[in-house]
Amino acid sequence: MELLETLQTFGLTQYEAKAYKALVESGTTSAYQISKLSGIPRGRIYDILQGLDEKGIVMVEETEDGTKQYSPLPVEVFLERQKKQWEKSYEHASSQLKLLEQQQPEADDYISTIKGRTGILSYCRTLINNAEKQIVLSMWNPIYTELLPDLLNRKQNGCHIQGIVFDVDNPIDSVYSHRKNEYMSELSNNRWFILSVDNRELLYGHDQDHNPKAFYTNDSVHLFLLEDYIWHDVLVNRLIETGNQQQLDHWILPEMERFFHKKMLPEVFWEKRNMSGRKE
Repeated sequence: MELLETLQTFGLTQYEAKAYKALVESGTTSAYQISKLSGIPRGRIYDILQGLDEKGIVMVEETEDGTKQYSPLPVEVFLERQKKQWEKSYEHASSQLKLLEQQQPEADDYISTIKGRTGILSYCRTLINNAEKQIVLSMWNPIYTELLPDLLNRKQNGCHIQGIVFDVDNPIDSVYSHRKNEYMSELSNNRWFILSVDNRELLYGHDQDHNPKAFYTNDSVHLFLLEDYIWHDVLVNRLIETGNQQQLDHWILPEMERFFHKKMLPEVFWEKRNMSGRKE
């Protein structure tokens, strides 16, 4: 975001933002110079500066010869004031919106869609930071790594975290790293995730570069099925740890294709498997 656009989010008009920026660059100067530096028409500059003066963002001093000199509010003071105003507005909006939300009629369980990576990450962080007792997850990188600071913070505050991660070498305690094989390597482009919080809220979807999408629900059936799916994934990986992974994979992966009655493994898997069998 450009500086002028950022200043406008503080409540300044485009011309006010240009005038303040020009003043910060030049220091104390005349309206003529501000107009010249900012590109604001001379016919508008006095009204703009008067408005900034009334807002306390510009200080005006009249010299002995009657001309006016304008100075910007120091940047640190300006930013601190904007921060305080934002915090005050945030607190007011937060309290009022939460009151309105509490007045909503009791709704049935529902599913809503979240689109875009920024929105998905924000939703994940909100759920994680609101978790009280337990987080159950299944995630690929890089979304796991991006959410790791939030997960560690909740863990340090006594929240129990468990689940399974993909393409992660050293996950946090009680979270398993999924075994690697040919099939999982092919799936790495899908990068799905499941995030369940306190057995009452669930967010699941995919973290692909193109058109990422997630679904939020508080539906108890979704929660049971997807948490149970994660548990079975953890269980299978723990069982395989106790045996020969390669032999088990050579049995499990073809069985998976037969179960779902469709091709799920790349041809290279079968080629490698056949070559391995001939060598044996």
